[in-house]
Amino acid sequence: MSLGVLGSRNALTKQIIQSEILNPILDDMDRPLRKIVLPEDTLSSTYIECWANRKDIPVEFVKSDWGTHGKRAAVFRDYQIEKQSNILLVFEGPRSRYYLDLAERIAKKRPECPIYVVEANSVTPVLLEVDFTQVSRTAITEKEEKDILTIPKMFASSHKKSQSCLINDD
Repeated sequence: MSLGVLGSRNALTKQIIQSEILNPILDDMDRPLRKIVLPEDTLSSTYIECWANRKDIPVEFVKSDWGTHGKRAAVFRDYQIEKQSNILLVFEGPRSRYYLDLAERIAKKRPECPIYVVEANSVTPVLLEVDFTQVSRTAITEKEEKDILTIPKMFASSHKKSQSCLINDD
């Protein structure tokens, strides 16, 4: 099991990140973590690294390559973290829904991947649940419609006792 971290919460203390966010996630898991994949350039990653070192969990940092990817460097970094992880911890940004929207897209794409979201106004990780009940529209041919909607005995005469009829003449 590998935990990937997307986003950051640099305003939180080391104690809060470790005791209020990471420990509950670790307690919730059914198998031990074998590594944590982090963005290299955030203070919260440093706090997570300290926690992982105390738990003897290896840490891998993913660096944003600003020279190659320019403004999209963080997007490529986050994609690498996502692909290397089968559990995600996503920090919602204080002024943007970018990471929350990203978490929802990942959850739809990878329903087997648990995603813990820490909202901007909270320190409690919440397991993201996505509703997959979407109405799918299917084209039905005229013949299929007749087969579905037409019952051969529907308009049969009611005076014949041997046949069942849904509509009776009164």
